[in-house]
Amino acid sequence: MILIAITLDAYMTAREVLQRLARRGLWLDPDDPAAAEHIDSHVRLTGLDRGEIARRLRRDPKTHGIAIRRQWFATILWYSKPVEEVLVRCGNSAPDRPLVDVLNLHETDAEKPVPPPAPGVTPARSGVIVEDHVVLGVSHVEPPRRQAPLPPSMPSPAGASKDTEAAAGSAGDFGLGGMRGTGGVLVRETPLSTPASAPKSIEAWPRIDAPPYVPAGKEFDVVVGFAREQQAATSAGGPARIPVPAGSTSVDVTVQLVASGIDAPQGWSQTMKVDSLDPYNASVTFKLTGREPVGPEPVHLTRLEVRFVTNGEVCGTASRPIVILASAANSIPNESDPRNSTGAPWLAEPVTASASVMSPGGSPIDLTIEISKPDGNAARGTFVCQISSPHAEVMNTGPFPIDFSDDAASFAGNMIDRIRTYGNQSLVSTAMQSIGNDIARTLPDEVFDAIYVVAQKTAPDPPTVLFVSAEPYVPWDLTTLDPPLDATRPGYLGAQVILGRWIRDGRSAASARSPLPVGVGIPRRITRPPAMPPASIVVKDMAVMAAFYKGSGLAQLPHAEAEALALVKSHGALPLAATPQTLMQLLGATLERNFERIGGAAAIHFAGHGQYDAAVPNSSMMYLSDGTTISSSLFNAANYGTYMQPLIFLNACLIGNGGELLGNAGGFPGECLRGGFGGVLGALWEVDDAVAADVAREFWGRALPKDRSRAEPVAAVLRDLRAKYHADLTKLPVATYLSYVFYGHPRLTLQ
Repeated sequence: MILIAITLDAYMTAREVLQRLARRGLWLDPDDPAAAEHIDSHVRLTGLDRGEIARRLRRDPKTHGIAIRRQWFATILWYSKPVEEVLVRCGNSAPDRPLVDVLNLHETDAEKPVPPPAPGVTPARSGVIVEDHVVLGVSHVEPPRRQAPLPPSMPSPAGASKDTEAAAGSAGDFGLGGMRGTGGVLVRETPLSTPASAPKSIEAWPRIDAPPYVPAGKEFDVVVGFAREQQAATSAGGPARIPVPAGSTSVDVTVQLVASGIDAPQGWSQTMKVDSLDPYNASVTFKLTGREPVGPEPVHLTRLEVRFVTNGEVCGTASRPIVILASAANSIPNESDPRNSTGAPWLAEPVTASASVMSPGGSPIDLTIEISKPDGNAARGTFVCQISSPHAEVMNTGPFPIDFSDDAASFAGNMIDRIRTYGNQSLVSTAMQSIGNDIARTLPDEVFDAIYVVAQKTAPDPPTVLFVSAEPYVPWDLTTLDPPLDATRPGYLGAQVILGRWIRDGRSAASARSPLPVGVGIPRRITRPPAMPPASIVVKDMAVMAAFYKGSGLAQLPHAEAEALALVKSHGALPLAATPQTLMQLLGATLERNFERIGGAAAIHFAGHGQYDAAVPNSSMMYLSDGTTISSSLFNAANYGTYMQPLIFLNACLIGNGGELLGNAGGFPGECLRGGFGGVLGALWEVDDAVAADVAREFWGRALPKDRSRAEPVAAVLRDLRAKYHADLTKLPVATYLSYVFYGHPRLTLQ
C-alpha cells in the first residue's frame, strides 16, 4: 500500500525529529517530552482536558511512513523507515544526535526511488516514491498471503485510495454536528485564444546559461534571455508570451532571478529590452557568487529560478539546477559516480516551471508576493520571498529569506488544529490574533513596507495583492497588518486588501495518472496551473450541486439545501444531485440541460459537508448525499483548462486547505487548479451552516448579479465578507467570515 509520507532530513537531530512527528500527531506515549510539549500547548490555549486533546491530535502511525532525504555530495539518497522504529530509536538516543547516526544510515542502505505507480496500482516494491526529487509517498509492500495472493493492481473506487478514505474517518474526532464544510472552487470560461483586437505578442522559450558546478567565493555569470527552442538543461512550462503594445516594436521585460546560498552583488533584477522582430538576441547577465556550503556535505544544492515580468505580471518562468562547491573542493563528480546508482543526481531532473498565460487587458496587480523554494528540500521550512509591482515606488524587491522553523505543512497544520479546537469558544479572538501574528513574523519587513506603499498609491481604493507560493499550506489571508490600512475593518490581510492566492506548482498534469474513467478526460500532458491566474471569466452556464443527507447518517444542512435551491431560482443554475455519476459529468464537462449537451459550467457551487485532517496530506474530502467521501484528487483530472477555466465555490467545511498529494500542491485548491479551474473559493475550518448560506447568497449576488448589473471582483466581495468578523462587538466573533480563502486573480471578474 502507499503510505502518507513524512519527509525528514537525515541531519535533523533526534529532538527535532520527535518534535516534528509530535506536531503531526505521532508519538509512542503522550507523556514523552516532545508529545507533552505539543499537547500542553493546546491545553494552555483551550483549557480542555489533556486526555481529550491528546485523543483529538493523535494519528495512526500505521497510515504513515518516514521518507528520509540525505544529501550525499551532489546526489540525493532516500531511505524509508516505519514510524514506530524512528520514534523508538530517536526516543532512546541523545537529543542532539543527527538522524543519520541514530538510524545508522549508510550509503549502501539507500534505496533506489520507487517510480510513481499508475492510479490504483500497488508498487512492486517497498521504498520512497520519488519523482523529480519530490516525495510522492512511501510504498509498503506486504508479503502475499498463501491463501489470497495480492493482485498486481488494486483499483480505488471513485479515484480515492483506501488509505485516504480511512484518514477521513477521523472526522468524528471533531464532529460535524450542525457544522458543514464550506469551500469553493472558482471557475473560468474565458477562451484562451487571443482576441483579434489584442496587441501582437512575442513568443520565445526562456534561456538560462549557467555552469553546472561553481566554486564558492568565485564570481560566475548567469545569462538569461530567450531561445527558439527549449534548452535541454532548463525547465520551462512553455514559451514566454509577452504582449507588445500597439504601435511598439519592442517591450521592456523585468528579469527576476532567485536562488539560495548565492549572493548577487549587482542585484537580482534587471530590465531586458526585447525586439518583437528578433527576441532571441535579447539577454541580460547576472554576476553571482556562491556562499560556502553549510552542513556536513561540501556542496550546496540550489536552483536558479527566473521570472519574466512585464507590467507587473509574470509572462514566463524557468529554472535550472546548480551546485555550489566548497572552495576547498578540488574535484566534481562524474556520471560514473557510484552514488548515482541508488540516488538521484541533483542536476539530472530539473523541476518543470509553470506555463505562462497572460491575462487579457485590465489593470495590473498592484503587488505580487512570490514565495519559492530553490533548495527543493521539503523537510526544511526555508523559502525565498520576492516581490514585484508596477509601482516604481516599490524599490526593494528581494529576494528575502523566510524560515518557518518547521516544515510548511506542520507550521500551517498546527494553526488549523488550534482554530478547530477552540474556534467556537470565547477564546476565538485571541486564537485568531495569535495565529495572524505567527504568520506575520515569517514575512520580511520589506513585504509590509511594500503593502503600505501601494496602498498609498491606490487610495482611496484598496490595493490588489497576489500571493504566489510554492507551498500550499500557510493561510496568508490571516496575516495581521499592524497598523491596519483601514481601522474600521479587522486587521487581517484578507480583510484589508483585495487579495488573491495562487500556487506555483509547475508539475505536469498527466492523463495517465488521472482518476477519471477512460473517455471522460482529454488525454494530455500539460503544465498546470499556469504562472498567472485568469482575470476574467465569461459565464454562460452555472451549476449548483447540493448534498441532501437524509438517511446518510450525516447531519442534514437545511440552510445549505435552501441556498442551493435559491441559486437555481435566482441565477438559473443547473441543479445537480450530489452523486458520483453527476460529479463525473461535472468534472468531465459533459453536462446536459433540457436534453441538450452544454459541456462544462463556468460557475460552479457546491453546498454540503467537507472534512480535512491537518496531520494527513491531501485528506480533504467532500461528502455526497449518501455519505460517500470524494477525495480532492478526483478534481485533478477535470476536463478544464483548455477552452474553459471555471470558478468553483465549495461551500463546505475545511476544503479550502492546501494539502499535498503525490508531491503536488494538493487539497481542493491545488487539485482544482491543476484540473484546469481558474479559481477556487473554500473554507479553512468548520463553518456555521446558517452563516455559510448568507455568505453564498451575498457572494453570488455581487459577483454574478442576476439583474446583469456590473459584477464586482470576486476578491473584493470576499474582502467585505471577511470584514463582518467584527460586525457586532456585543456578540462573540463569528469565525466563519474569516475562514474563506480564495485562490485566483485578485481582479477576477465574472462576465
